[in-house]
Amino acid sequence: MEKGIEVIARYHYQQGYFVEVTTERSVLAGRDYWLCKKNSPRKVFMFSSKFKNEDQEVHQIIDQIKNNVEKYEHTNM
Repeated sequence: MEKGIEVIARYHYQQGYFVEVTTERSVLAGRDYWLCKKNSPRKVFMFSSKFKNEDQEVHQIIDQIKNNVEKYEHTNM
């Protein structure tokens, strides 16, 4: 992981997936949300957003990646 970037949260998603939340330590910027497949070094999907509060963060994650798991599962990898 790059210098100055830290993982600040992990959310469990559907079976076999989790969302890793990262941010830069030195900047009061947004957060990056990475959809990751368990037992795989690859990250599947990423989006960025400013942090408001935990409840909104959870809903935002669900809204952003709801359909992407199925999309990525059916592509030729």
